[in-house]
Amino acid sequence: MSGNMTDREWQEMIKNAVDAETFPELDHDLWPRMHERLTAARPSPSRWDLLLLAAIVLLSFLFPDMLLSLLYHL
Repeated sequence: MSGNMTDREWQEMIKNAVDAETFPELDHDLWPRMHERLTAARPSPSRWDLLLLAAIVLLSFLFPDMLLSLLYHL
């Protein structure tokens, strides 16, 4: 193709590109599955997560300057 394309050529290229894309229809609604996932019980944090959080809180009270350092690295 040449460097100077007419509007008609652009329209034809775009039309061919969009027509080539197939969009299959779903055979069922996805909302019930999504609603189940949203209402499902979320897992609770593990003991290690809580221990790490407690250590960060304790260290931030003992060494307040370290809190800014920790936030910088997040």
